[in-house]
Amino acid sequence: MKFVIEVIPYLCRMALKITPVTILTGFLGAGKTTFLNHIIKENPDTKFAIIENEFGQINIDSSLVINTDENIFELSNGCICCSVNGELSDLLNKLVTGPYEFDHLIIETTGIADPSAVAAVFMTDYNIQSVFKLDGVICLVDCVNVLDVLGVEEEASQQIAFADYIIYNKKDEADKDKIEEIKQKTTALNPFADFEFANYGKVETKKLLSLNAYDKATVRFKLGVPNSKGKEVVKIASESHHHDIVSQSFVFEQSFDLMKLRHYFTVMLMIQGAYFYRIKGIINIEGINRQLILQSVKGSPVFTDGDAWENDTKRETRLVFIGKNLRRDILEKGLRQCFYA
Repeated sequence: MKFVIEVIPYLCRMALKITPVTILTGFLGAGKTTFLNHIIKENPDTKFAIIENEFGQINIDSSLVINTDENIFELSNGCICCSVNGELSDLLNKLVTGPYEFDHLIIETTGIADPSAVAAVFMTDYNIQSVFKLDGVICLVDCVNVLDVLGVEEEASQQIAFADYIIYNKKDEADKDKIEEIKQKTTALNPFADFEFANYGKVETKKLLSLNAYDKATVRFKLGVPNSKGKEVVKIASESHHHDIVSQSFVFEQSFDLMKLRHYFTVMLMIQGAYFYRIKGIINIEGINRQLILQSVKGSPVFTDGDAWENDTKRETRLVFIGKNLRRDILEKGLRQCFYA
């Protein structure tokens, strides 16, 4: 169902406020709900709207619940909580048109969910973007079994690959060597995600509620685009593997043809989208003085305008693909066919 609301009255009521959205993901037993309760308790001045998708089961501390109305639970700290029993867009519509006030939306996915499917709602629907802004995806990971499930359990691999911030939980149950191995392998496969190690999800949460992971400046930084002084801010390995999960990174100096590139990504993701967990890129398009930002969600390419190319920086394209059994030679051949000729 299409998300449709009376946007103008809503925006007037909210004083033109765009509500940030945090998606909380993680494989079964990683500690998502413990972490979610920690967020609520550590930010008493923030009114959260919390959507849980655990098959209708509300996992928020029941002592906080003071009132219920059609599956929306009002909490004693000013937050509201609900579960998805139908389309997410329907529930969002009810939240923004109802008598609810909140500062931040958190969506906790199931332990076997692909977070890109939820992110796609906020990145591809312009009506939803008029009232919500995706801030970031946080993934809870169990230090004890992450190296075993990564590349074996499809959903766990997708969750880690799509994360903007990873909390490796239960750190005291892993020795130093294992923690170092976790750092090396997961960072190589997902160079975009910052991370930290914790016990019981006990981390400082305020910074995690303002990741701005999809802002132009953040994408530039994560992709290592040279800054105004010509220095790269981050290095990304050209190719890395863990089991059958692969990260492929490319840098091209030749400009791209916009029509060819859009067609290539649309067709490729339509046919083989299940193999691509995440794609990010800043692209140099011939004849356009602005960067083109590419991010993929749920098998769909999302193109947005970036900043103007600075006069003292090199115009070059940077692309990173993360997915299953991605062959570098095939990707490179397809991309080179999209060069401007």
